[in-house]
Formats: sequence, structure tokens, C-alpha cells
Amino acid sequence: MSSIKDSLDRARSEAQELHKKIEANTTKDHASIRASLQHSAAQAQQLAASLRTLGEAERTDAKQHVNAAAAQLQDAAKHAGDVAAASEAQLKQTNRAMLEKVRQALANLSRAVAARRAALAKA
Repeated sequence: MSSIKDSLDRARSEAQELHKKIEANTTKDHASIRASLQHSAAQAQQLAASLRTLGEAERTDAKQHVNAAAAQLQDAAKHAGDVAAASEAQLKQTNRAMLEKVRQALANLSRAVAARRAALAKA
């Protein structure tokens, strides 16, 4: 159980870093936003895959939150899909959409950590 708790904490930390990175895009130029969105999308996909694996091992109420976070991160990655020909306004809109999805994933990961801690306290 300790490794699952550690994995949840690590996943939440990674999602927080991804959120900071996407949020920082608001002050960048067009080319930097495009490159950062593509990199962030790849990170979101990797984190979503990791969370799906973690969700399969989870046996508490945290499981639904982990799975929801994985789905939101996957959706965030989809928002960045093809930004090659996007205008600056479209890039900023994509960035805002990704930021919101990652924010939702973070909220679910925090709920998962809380549920995991509650389950450990009962044990």
C-alpha cells in the first residue's frame, strides 16, 4: 500500500509541474507556445497512462478519482492535438483548455490522495 500512496503523491506532483508549465505558456510567443503545448500533450499522455496503471492497482475510493484524473489528462492531451497550423488565438485557447483539464485532474488526484489517507487511517 505504501508504494501506491507514494505513486499517488508522485503523480500529483507531476501533474502540478505540468500545470505550472502550461500556465507559464500565457507569457510566451507563438512558436514557444506551440512547442510547449506539444511537449505538454506528450507529458499528459504519459501521466494518464501511468495513472491508468495505478488505478488498476487501487482498491479504495481513490480508484474513481485516479481514473477520472487519467481521463482528464488524456483529454488535455487531445486538446493539443494538431497545433502546427493554429493561429495565436487558437493556441491560447488550446492552452486554456489544457490548463483547465490539468486543473481538474489535479483536483481528482488530491481527492485520491485524501481517500487513500482515510483508508490507511481506518486500517
